[in-house]
Amino acid sequence: MNKQLEKFIQLKFEKNASALDLGAGDFEDVNFLNRAGWKCEGVDLKTGVNLEKPYFSKSAPFDLVFSNYTLHKISNKEVFIKTAYNNLKKNGWLFIHTFDKSDENSNSDLDEKRVSALLVSRFKNIKVVIIDIFDEEEGHKHWHKVLEVTAQKND
Repeated sequence: MNKQLEKFIQLKFEKNASALDLGAGDFEDVNFLNRAGWKCEGVDLKTGVNLEKPYFSKSAPFDLVFSNYTLHKISNKEVFIKTAYNNLKKNGWLFIHTFDKSDENSNSDLDEKRVSALLVSRFKNIKVVIIDIFDEEEGHKHWHKVLEVTAQKND
């Protein structure tokens, strides 16, 4: 489980809730949250969902929409953010980790200013910070500059 996401959940949610993982990958976070009593759904190309296009879950709305290391891969970032927004409950939370453009190991074009601009019309309580995260995956073992994005639906 993404440790920063886990801390965010502990801070923002007093009880189990519902979540959608956009770009679920190996479904590690989805499985962790489901075992913890959350109602959690994950989508990505493996589940037949192309996140370059609008997506609306039949289980929406969710208390939390999150995405780890997917946004930098998406060419139509506005559609991705709109998908997150459309799947959230009123005052629901968004959590994103993505590579900052300053990360030497990434080809991201995202920075704090660009991500904030994507969010400002749909979200409030926007916080975008760069954090250093050590990648312990086999064969990697290096540091990344990661944008941690949190925001609340503006309804």
